[in-house]
Amino acid sequence: MDDVPKLPDQYVPIAKEMALKHRTKKKCKTCYDRGYQGINQLNLLITCHKCVDLDAVVEEWREFVKDTPELVEMYGDYFEAQEEDGEEGEEAKAGPDPKPYPQP
Repeated sequence: MDDVPKLPDQYVPIAKEMALKHRTKKKCKTCYDRGYQGINQLNLLITCHKCVDLDAVVEEWREFVKDTPELVEMYGDYFEAQEEDGEEGEEAKAGPDPKPYPQP
């Protein structure tokens, strides 16, 4: 299992703001309208699966990590690995010719 570093306390309020910004519902009983359900042992936010656009939050967090040198040191390699997988996935989608059989 990978050893994920603990997020410094100063970045937790920023993560909370991102979750709030990307909420899709006005009222939510799961997260009590906060946008997150809690914080895990690594100080990482557990976003609400019912009312938050997770893809938008992750994309904004990636951009924030890229722009913050301290976080690039801690988490940069995790996002680089995901981006490489994404590039390979796009090539695989383009893959073989959609009409592999000869036309009569």
